[in-house]
Amino acid sequence: MTDNNLEYKYSKRSKKWKLIVLGLIVALVAVIIVCLNIGYAPISFSEILTILGKQIPIVNGALNSSSISPVTESIIMQIRLPRILAGALVGAGLAAAGVMYQGVFRNPMADSYLLGASAGASFAYTLAAIYVGSLTLTVFELGIFQIVAFAGAILTVFLVYFMSRTGNKVPITTLLLSGIVVNIFILALQTAFELRSGKDLTGIIAWIAGGGFTTITWNSVLAVTPFVVVGILIAYFFTKDLNMLSMGDDTAQHLGVNTERVRQILLLLGSLVTAAAVAISGVIGFVGLIIPHMTRLIIGPDHRILLPTSAIVGAIFLVLCDSLARVATGASELPVGVITALVGTPFFIYLLRKRKTSYSL
Repeated sequence: MTDNNLEYKYSKRSKKWKLIVLGLIVALVAVIIVCLNIGYAPISFSEILTILGKQIPIVNGALNSSSISPVTESIIMQIRLPRILAGALVGAGLAAAGVMYQGVFRNPMADSYLLGASAGASFAYTLAAIYVGSLTLTVFELGIFQIVAFAGAILTVFLVYFMSRTGNKVPITTLLLSGIVVNIFILALQTAFELRSGKDLTGIIAWIAGGGFTTITWNSVLAVTPFVVVGILIAYFFTKDLNMLSMGDDTAQHLGVNTERVRQILLLLGSLVTAAAVAISGVIGFVGLIIPHMTRLIIGPDHRILLPTSAIVGAIFLVLCDSLARVATGASELPVGVITALVGTPFFIYLLRKRKTSYSL
């Protein structure tokens, strides 16, 4: 009877999770369509839906698109849609990476920005952009640059990890201080290399501030998709291990989890996804901090549902932030990193104040 009750409760909870994920996917699609309408060229929703429908062979023949100009179609298909999809992928990747890092360190303060993964990826990518090529690349070149960024991210994360580790624990104070020190050091190195290059670095400086979305093309979308999607899918297979890690290393080991191996794999995956995102968007802070924490408050700590829901919520969040960045200041665009920082900094202060009884700086 007890087993039947447990099975019934799990089945009921599983159905609830599926409905939540389905609802979030519908919300994401709705946000994408709404954000396609945002911009200085007025395009109606009927025109947007017609243009999108034309891309589907089955629907194309039934649509009357004679009233839509080539310019309007180009704005949607070549400018707004790839940028929005890239924003969704980057938001999903950064949020998922945040879940991985927070699960590995058993700490809601961990994310790719604070751990230095974004800074390491940015530094490696900037070096490649300065000495090898530009920020406008083919799909293959973007893939190579993402691998370079991944190397920078993973080296930085493991450096912070080993600097912070005390025995089998990673104290929050040590983690934050190590992340801050490494971030400052990398920023100093990056600035030195930028000044030494003697090149016009206007594009790179804007990209570093999270302004990479201004140069997004379909090549960017194609380059980032496999890294983000495959990274999140592989990480999902370790969500049960993350649940066990949350109970402590000793408990996880007694349950058969190779804790060190799981940590290293998830650090690699988190850094891979972060590097892919940074390579097309620049450094965007706080997405991996805010989204997992907010999602955890709503749906609970089970990583089997936390990872996919955080990814979808992260996609929605960054698409909205980027759309706001496009129109917030009139003629010029704000880097999306500015918007996420304005939202994320107060939230980070809130988390610090909430946890101040647990540690002292």
